[in-house]
Amino acid sequence: MKTTLILIMVTFLASCAQTQDKSNGQNKDSNTNQQLIQMAERIQINGLQKALIKLQNGKTEYQFIGITSNGIDCIYFVFEKGKFSLEFEAMVADQLPYIDKLKAFATSNSFKWTMTTYNNTPQYKSDKPAPVLRIETNSTLDDIAKLGERIQSEIFKNNNETVYDVVP
Repeated sequence: MKTTLILIMVTFLASCAQTQDKSNGQNKDSNTNQQLIQMAERIQINGLQKALIKLQNGKTEYQFIGITSNGIDCIYFVFEKGKFSLEFEAMVADQLPYIDKLKAFATSNSFKWTMTTYNNTPQYKSDKPAPVLRIETNSTLDDIAKLGERIQSEIFKNNNETVYDVVP
């Protein structure tokens, strides 16, 4: 089960850093010349709990979802064994400073954290795969929604009006 989750996350964790330009996801049907645009669900932070309910109830494609407003502030909510955890992968150089900020946040809030990788190639010069910070919150739905809101506000300086793409 964990191997399957890892394989799925390897495929999709890189999507956060690439969500800024939705027009690149266009496909043309040569017969009808229609454009089909695949759009991510968009929410404000007050809609996070509803998205997490879908995740908890198995109504999402995978066992995780992410939210990002700009490709940098991408945090993933992972649902395993009835509890939520958070992950943050530094795919672009602008994300690297947030690893330490999130570690400090986790430590100051008494959360265990670990560093891992999904072996994704970062979009900055590095001979190592992109680092992933996993914060083991073991949170309930209500707690993880509040925690996600706090991280977006305190770490990434977003507010209640910020609009997020839900990924994948």
